[in-house]
Amino acid sequence: MFEVGAVRWTGAGCLVGPLLLLGLVVGVVFQEVFDGRQVITDIAWVAGFVLSAILIRVIGRRLNRYGTAHTLYDSPMEGYAWLAIACAALTLGLVLLIRFVAV
Repeated sequence: MFEVGAVRWTGAGCLVGPLLLLGLVVGVVFQEVFDGRQVITDIAWVAGFVLSAILIRVIGRRLNRYGTAHTLYDSPMEGYAWLAIACAALTLGLVLLIRFVAV
């Protein structure tokens, strides 16, 4: 078990954070590439978090398939895919709210 400050993980559980940040990176890159066109960037932000969820789930399942412990805060790595899905849902809600309220 490793511990840095208040963050505890075992194995490759520390990859959850960077994989979750990948959703933000995808959104920012698409916003810059497509000059902030709403339809493309809105989809890119949500798709980025969905991609993060898929990667966290697949990598976590692959690493933990033989009973090895790759955890973050004593929870299996693949369980954090739900956090990425929640981020995608919140992003979708914000996109819809901004799009319909700003009109």
